[in-house]
Amino acid sequence: MEPPCDLHLHSYYSDGNLSPAALVERARDAGLSAVSITDHDTVSGQEESRRAGREYGVEVLSGIEFSVMEWGHQIHILGYCYDTGDRRLGERVRFLEESRMARARAIVERLALCGIRISFDEVRAVSGRGTMGRPHIARVLLRRGIVGNIQDAFGRYIGTGRPAYVAKTVLPVEEVFRLIMDAGGVPVWAHPGAMIRKRSILDTLCSLGVRGIEVWHPNHPERLVEEIDRVALKRGLIRTGGSDYHFTDAMKADVGGISAPYDSVIALRKAAVAVRES
Repeated sequence: MEPPCDLHLHSYYSDGNLSPAALVERARDAGLSAVSITDHDTVSGQEESRRAGREYGVEVLSGIEFSVMEWGHQIHILGYCYDTGDRRLGERVRFLEESRMARARAIVERLALCGIRISFDEVRAVSGRGTMGRPHIARVLLRRGIVGNIQDAFGRYIGTGRPAYVAKTVLPVEEVFRLIMDAGGVPVWAHPGAMIRKRSILDTLCSLGVRGIEVWHPNHPERLVEEIDRVALKRGLIRTGGSDYHFTDAMKADVGGISAPYDSVIALRKAAVAVRES
């Protein structure tokens, strides 16, 4: 029986603090069979993760995570086993990367109106080669001693409804599904939480082509895991999961701390073949 896998990891190409190679090495050390680097709105770390997978003997699935705002909710869609060289997908993630930079500038400006002056260059330095996100701004605020921790930055300044919050540019949910599937990938509903009980949302996602649901996640307590698992089995959806690791000082689980069975990898690869043949 193959060891478990972690199919939800973030590197410094989005808002994590480790390289894809370091994440794969960490997965090897945790005894995992497979991983997926599911950075937000970018495919930049995929080639590095594949090289690391060959070096460390860990199977690597291509991954990405998109955010959408639909039906009054923020919903996250993971894409697996897609062609990382797909032209259209590449064009759209570059658009989202540019939108993230514009958002970061706007948040810095709003913070200034609150009497908190940080520079965009500081945020750029923290984000490094990654796509800019609010966690990078939070880290600047933490370094400056303006907040006590990352969660404090969101709770006081940059979280939804707070004084420096700026809404994120997102793609329509239909386009997200089309991008993933046109690139030969498999769409999965990430960490649905209690929204799994909203049948209308699940019905719509299934009609759009969702092939799986993230069952195992740090935000899913045991009873919710059981509930989501039952829904997945009833709907014939692939069950996936992972730690959603970003960086140790603000995460609920380390790499492999939350995992999925290797059966998830087998099912995703089979589904990708079916998508490409359809």
